[in-house]
Parts: sequence; C-alpha cells; structure tokens
Amino acid sequence: MSPGHEIIFRELEALGYTPKVYQEQPNYADGFIAFNFKVPIGRFRGQEIEVAINATQFPLIPPSGPYISPLLLPFKSGSVPPFDGIHQRQVPTAEFQYWSRPFNGWSDTQKNMKTYIAFLRTLFDFE
Repeated sequence: MSPGHEIIFRELEALGYTPKVYQEQPNYADGFIAFNFKVPIGRFRGQEIEVAINATQFPLIPPSGPYISPLLLPFKSGSVPPFDGIHQRQVPTAEFQYWSRPFNGWSDTQKNMKTYIAFLRTLFDFE
C-alpha cells in the first residue's frame, strides 16, 4: 500500500469503518480502499453501499470520485446532475459505478477522511 492508502485505512478505522484493500487493479498500482457506507440522505437514504476510493497521494490530493456498489444510477451520456459523470468500472471482481465528483476546495480543508466522508454525504442529496 502507498503511504496515502495507509493513512486512509487508519483514518477510516478511527472513524469506525472497517476498510478493506482491493489490490492489483489495472491502471491503479496500489488498488483501492473500500468500506461500507450507509447513505444518510436523499433517494437512497438508509441503503448500505460499498464505497471504493483510490488516492495514492492522500492527503495532499483528495480521493478521486467514489466508486459505488451496487449500481445506483443509470448510465446516461449527456445527462445533467446528478446523472452526469457516471461510468461503469470493475473493482476488482464486482461491478462499480465511478461517480466523477471532484472535491473542489480540498486545499481549504483539514485534508482528512472525516472531511472526505462529509463530502461523500453531500453526493446523495437528491431525490
């Protein structure tokens, strides 16, 4: 694991999550850190999902958009939020959706997983 992944793993544990590592992913030398997440708001409130993230340069750079399983949103090209930027991915043997959702303003935060989880919660704020 990269130092960034090790930090993510420890911080998720400290927040009460049980992270796991998906290794040897094509195009992702260090794999992904995944954890179960209960959606707190919006259309999928109460649903337990798996979130996988990749962030080898964490905390300098935030994780890229989350990888979500099961598939929650339709794949629609040229659509508008919240349905835009949804892509199908394999992590590692399960189908995931990559939600292209950059964390703007990361440099103005505490740059930790508590902050990223707060950002993650906002992604589900739609009906």
